[in-house]
Amino acid sequence: MPLEGIRVLDLTTSYAGPFCTMFLADMGADVIKVEEPLKGDDSRYWGPPFFKEDISPWFLSTNRNKRSISLNIQDPKGMEILKKLQQKADVFIVSLTLKALEKLGLSYEKVKALNPSLIYCSITGFGQTGPYRNRPCYDLISEGIGGIMGVTGDNDEPQKVGTAAGDILAAHHACFAIVSCLYRRTFTGLGDFVDVCLVDSIVSFVTPRVVSYLSTGELPRPDANRTTPIAVYQPVRTKDGYMNMAIGNDRIWERVCKLLGLEELLDMDAYKTNESRKIHRAEIVDRLEEVLGTKETQYWFEYLSERGVPCGPINYLNQVAEDPHIRSRGIIFNVNDDELGSIPQVAPPWKLVQSQEKKHKPPPRLGEHDEEVYGEWLGLGPKDLQELRRDKIIR
Repeated sequence: MPLEGIRVLDLTTSYAGPFCTMFLADMGADVIKVEEPLKGDDSRYWGPPFFKEDISPWFLSTNRNKRSISLNIQDPKGMEILKKLQQKADVFIVSLTLKALEKLGLSYEKVKALNPSLIYCSITGFGQTGPYRNRPCYDLISEGIGGIMGVTGDNDEPQKVGTAAGDILAAHHACFAIVSCLYRRTFTGLGDFVDVCLVDSIVSFVTPRVVSYLSTGELPRPDANRTTPIAVYQPVRTKDGYMNMAIGNDRIWERVCKLLGLEELLDMDAYKTNESRKIHRAEIVDRLEEVLGTKETQYWFEYLSERGVPCGPINYLNQVAEDPHIRSRGIIFNVNDDELGSIPQVAPPWKLVQSQEKKHKPPPRLGEHDEEVYGEWLGLGPKDLQELRRDKIIR
């Protein structure tokens, strides 16, 4: 795997950080998940609903292919162990605010002194600079401040994206930055500090809407897809529900009209260009829906998309899980655990032709790999671990 041999020390909880380190583990890195000894990662308890034995599906969805160790870094002995682990690592990832890091003595400057080649990545809500840097932040807060909720929804009522958008976007951005720094390190030998936050990730996500506003002064509002620069580019009614249709240029417009038996629309000057179609969008949608309403979504998806019209159903998650194309891509799979049985997973969204397929491991139990990792990384034996347990440094 591309990152085989890279050691990642993961001091993150909740979702953004663990999602990032899961991707690194999927690419072959040895990810060591450092958890507080008594409860561990917060996401272990997010629910209901729960998987078997009160185990959170959220935790299971973002922690495969990792090894978990328990470590009480509030205790000076635990902090000394963390510093030794940092000296052995290639990447160190945290999800604490700057204030918390400084209080613990984990600022980049201090960690860099221990290991100048370390890639140190911080993933937080607001980042390590700016007036909000020490304020609490979850995905919901980032989606509001970053602007995606200001352009999502209908009737000017803001709506959250239906997944942890800020967390997952930040995780992707952090992965890209970490791997870029690892590449540069092969030439310079030096590490770097990567500062990624949820709010920046959301603002980046709405780039075209931000640039459009700054360029034109026209403020987009939450209006159910009706202010897109393309017409028609939205859900349209069929006999049994809705499907999305994207008439992205004049060629597709001509194709749609001919396939739906609406050739007369091609002769109308009001519909000749995308600009004019945008003005008359509502009338065009009415005409399209008159025809589309005669048959089911699946019929139109097959008929139109096979003939070059971008369209598709609006799937609920049960339909996503059963979609033949998605299934054929292998992005939904199961990993087996000796105690929990078959655990559903969503694979990383890439395919590597020249790499052997990853043999995925189930998400770890809290402290499951204490003996293994402390032995491999620090050479600690059974007596050392027994002493650490006695002092409540590890689980």
